[in-house]
Amino acid sequence: MKKLFSLIFLLTVLIIQTASPQDIQVIVHRTSIDSTLNSELIFDFEVINISSFNQTVFEVRTINNLPADWQSSLCFGVNCFSPFLDSVATTPDFYVDPLAPGDTLITSVHVWPMNNYGVGNVQVQIGTFRDPNNRIILDFTATVNPVSVEEEIVTVEKFFIEQNYPNPFNPTTRINYGIAVAGNTEISVYNILGSKIATLVNEYKPAGTYSVDFDASKLSSGIYFYKIIANGFVQTKKMILEK
Repeated sequence: MKKLFSLIFLLTVLIIQTASPQDIQVIVHRTSIDSTLNSELIFDFEVINISSFNQTVFEVRTINNLPADWQSSLCFGVNCFSPFLDSVATTPDFYVDPLAPGDTLITSVHVWPMNNYGVGNVQVQIGTFRDPNNRIILDFTATVNPVSVEEEIVTVEKFFIEQNYPNPFNPTTRINYGIAVAGNTEISVYNILGSKIATLVNEYKPAGTYSVDFDASKLSSGIYFYKIIANGFVQTKKMILEK
């Protein structure tokens, strides 16, 4: 009887030691954003592996209640996935490795309010393959209200070009950019060998914010680069076409 009791006690201790109530920690920076039409609302957060095991982290978009013509996307780092994907994970399929103990995953939810005012709600549940039923739930609210004509005037203080969205993409993607000083603006696309394959913009642009769409339906899957040249400002970013 004593041996049986000792065995049961030992098994209980082992179960307590291996059962983890939470393998990850999530740090959220903001859950509500007010903005304007045609902007990019970014809800960024970090997922930290606080366990002593490698963890494959998954994110599931369980609520995507958005006004008409709005879109949302799950992102790892600068890679935003298709708006039609409701779940992603730290696997090779999504260009991210599982998290080692102590590692941090930079991740975010991007919301794009395109044409209509309103309020959008996105819920994301985060968990691990090791303990898939134990999830952390995040709720995000994006709000776009009508503004006066005076408030719609946007002053661009510096040149910029944003990461294309979505990325990876198939076959179209959008690039937002800003012009601080009026002048000729050129945005071109190059293949991995450095050959120019498309010119998206090549014209005089007043100061302001703009967007341009790139259609890669005739191109093969792979890595491409886009570059902006405007009044001495030059910047290049990478994008991934995945068919």
